[in-house]
Amino acid sequence: MPNIKCVIEILKLSATPPNIIYPIPLLALLVFSQSNHDVKSLLLAVVFSSVFYAGVNLWNHVNDIEEDILAGKRNILIENRRVRKVTAVLVVFLYLTSFLLVFFESKEGLLPFLICAFVTWIYSDRIIFGKFIRRWKEHYIKELLTFIIAVPTFTLTLWSLFEDINVKAVALSITVTFLMLSGTFLKDIKDTTGDELAGLKTLAVVFSPSKLLKFSVALLWLYYSLILMFILLKIYDNLALLALLPLPLLSYSTASYFKSSWKISREVMKPLKVMIFSTIISLIVFIISGVLSRS
Repeated sequence: MPNIKCVIEILKLSATPPNIIYPIPLLALLVFSQSNHDVKSLLLAVVFSSVFYAGVNLWNHVNDIEEDILAGKRNILIENRRVRKVTAVLVVFLYLTSFLLVFFESKEGLLPFLICAFVTWIYSDRIIFGKFIRRWKEHYIKELLTFIIAVPTFTLTLWSLFEDINVKAVALSITVTFLMLSGTFLKDIKDTTGDELAGLKTLAVVFSPSKLLKFSVALLWLYYSLILMFILLKIYDNLALLALLPLPLLSYSTASYFKSSWKISREVMKPLKVMIFSTIISLIVFIISGVLSRS
């Protein structure tokens, strides 16, 4: 395979699965909108998010070869051992580059970054620490613990690139954590077969799709509740109320799930898409409200 094709395939894997951190930097934009609106810091935050999360994704793919083969997946890391080794080295480079970006730009963000980097590394790792301890993604409790630790610490690291960490930064990190946890409960359903054959106890293996959907929806409602609570506490500006505008769409989806007894079927595909769409709209409006509040 030509080198250019290898690069393209690795780039694709680095952005898989896509989320609000990378390749779509909505989280960096959200932090920008709620902090000091410094455009130079925004560019740094986008670069940092892309470099670090590309490393996180690639490290996960490098260590997931066994599960991917059992699930019948095919990618360049499975087919080419040499590319897999080069990618592992690239991951180390991406983690170190992320560390240096924080080290030189925000000493305050160094501790939350190191915590985030450590938990995301051991979440996937079966090559280094994984020889002595079971990697965290193989059991749902540690899987959840990873997100509960990594999301707020990453958000605080991003905030530190703009200004000093404060109460609003902590509030935003909590809000974003509930939002991203909502997606965590649904992300592994498609990988259930491979995880089960590999003997993993992931969320999708331990819990039924119906329960995972219930957890996901409950966390989304808590996300909206947190926005409202932090507005009432005068931590978020009143314009953040605009982020609640998609609530009728979430209400529609929730009602549809109740109607179908929370079963994952063709009937809930439309409500599921509406729910995902409403969440993205909420984030975008949240960003816009933050920008407008400082105008």
